[in-house]
Amino acid sequence: MKKTLLLLALCLAVGWISGCSDAKDVFDIELQIRGEHIFTIKGDIRDHEYRINLEENDDYWKYKDKGKVRKVEIDYLQYEIQDNRGSGGWVDLYAGDYGIAFQNTRKVATLSFGAGENRGRTSVDWVDLGYLNHILNSGRISFWAVGSGDGIDARVKVYYQIEVTVNPFE
Repeated sequence: MKKTLLLLALCLAVGWISGCSDAKDVFDIELQIRGEHIFTIKGDIRDHEYRINLEENDDYWKYKDKGKVRKVEIDYLQYEIQDNRGSGGWVDLYAGDYGIAFQNTRKVATLSFGAGENRGRTSVDWVDLGYLNHILNSGRISFWAVGSGDGIDARVKVYYQIEVTVNPFE
């Protein structure tokens, strides 16, 4: 009788874990992947592409390789204005699929600053957060920064944190 009850309990537990998506949510694990990059903005010329490949992160790869990644989203995107020698203006951040041509990207965030202003960490103004999160699900993304105005001459340090939800029972 003891063995039968134990077997029944085990079957119920396995069915509960594999049959109910809400029940599986209890086992979600959140991974935070942080990084930073400095864009040099001179006028309205776009800076070089910056690529993020989450597969280079061991924790991400461990779950991705087994198909256990449920969701990938940007947790935050912040910027810092450094060494601003030019006029004020805007810098737009564009994103696209990994390695895609700039012409096929979308503006996802914008930031602004005054002439000669240096600034500590500040959150971006989102333009298209949904698109950014959509392409982040691939685990690989490309970014560009483009100034708005001839007189812009600054370094823009961008900080990001990406939140990856994984579930070992997927």
